[in-house]
Amino acid sequence: MNLSERILKLLGWKVINSIGPLPKKAVVIAGPHTSNWDFVYGFLFFKAVNLKGYFLIKEEIFVFPLGAFLRYLGGIPVRRKGKNSIVDDVVKLFAQKDEMALTITPEGTRSLSKEWKAGYHRIALAANVPVIVGALDYKHKIAEVLATYNLEGDFKNDTLQIQKLYLGKNPKFPEKFYLPPEVLNGEV
Repeated sequence: MNLSERILKLLGWKVINSIGPLPKKAVVIAGPHTSNWDFVYGFLFFKAVNLKGYFLIKEEIFVFPLGAFLRYLGGIPVRRKGKNSIVDDVVKLFAQKDEMALTITPEGTRSLSKEWKAGYHRIALAANVPVIVGALDYKHKIAEVLATYNLEGDFKNDTLQIQKLYLGKNPKFPEKFYLPPEVLNGEV
């Protein structure tokens, strides 16, 4: 048991990875994302399952001394204004690194969002890496790897298949997490 897993255990959390060894390069969907605490528990979870975690964050936050700390944690600054090529830049990073688990919260916000952003899909396809689906269940205090998913290329279908894995997972603020009716009704 590593230090992060011990910290989670002290906080009452259990770490579950029932799928076995994880790929060294992947896009990680972290969900449900409804609280700032998701980052803290998610970061510890990454370390507990031995993933070299990275995350995208607006470049305006990368000021001294916070910027150095964020880079140490795996933060990748993103320029949100003007022309940029976030997907291309991240794909280049995947090519340069031996290990890279890029965390993305496809909801794009901690507020209620009825549509996932396509960035996770575009990056995983362009970098030719799988998607690791992770979940934080606050009710049962479980941080879990739900699946490794190889995208088929259809954003809507891939997203519905991944969202289906979140059935029964309990976010910190359930009213801020949305699953589409076709997932809730078992039509996927």
